[in-house]
Amino acid sequence: MVSGGDFVEGIYFYWISWLGWIITTFFMRKCRERTVLSFVILVVIAVSDVTFQAENVTLRTAFIILLLFSFVLMAKTKSFSLFYYLISSLIISIGYGCFHLFELFDPVWLIIDRKWMLAFIVLYLTLMLAKDYYYRMTIAIIGFCNGELLYSLILYKFSFAVELGDFPFLDALAVSLLLLSFWSLLEKLSLVFEANFQKGKARRVLR
Repeated sequence: MVSGGDFVEGIYFYWISWLGWIITTFFMRKCRERTVLSFVILVVIAVSDVTFQAENVTLRTAFIILLLFSFVLMAKTKSFSLFYYLISSLIISIGYGCFHLFELFDPVWLIIDRKWMLAFIVLYLTLMLAKDYYYRMTIAIIGFCNGELLYSLILYKFSFAVELGDFPFLDALAVSLLLLSFWSLLEKLSLVFEANFQKGKARRVLR
């Protein structure tokens, strides 16, 4: 069971994950990708509070599943693009790690909720690095997971207790993916409006 404090931290993750599952299950066309995506979302929700612990390191099962799933997605990338997207995910990882280090040493500059601030930073980096929705989601997940690994490794070297894939991490990731989806939806709507505008303009010229 999720404790009261943890549930407050994971509220964004649960709401957004269930929203994503509803969309993939009932609104996506029937295909293999829909089945796999719906299954992965359900599994991540189910194991989000399952942890493994060794010394000062706590590892959540959801983190492992997300990392493996993102690598499977990346493996489907065309070979000539693979190197570029690996570099892109590395840039997001470094941005993620730097954000947490700044937060650790100088938390005063965090003017809004950390999960939203981190989500907007990752959103900006992802939009600058990729144009396709599929690749945006992939490098965002890999960037988050590798950034979490990088930051946790730094803390571990200084003998801090670390937890990989905790609810603040899942919250920030879920918010980032939601923002990416919303932005991609806006892009599609703008293309539709532009196409309709051009058709209307062409008709007026013909008249």
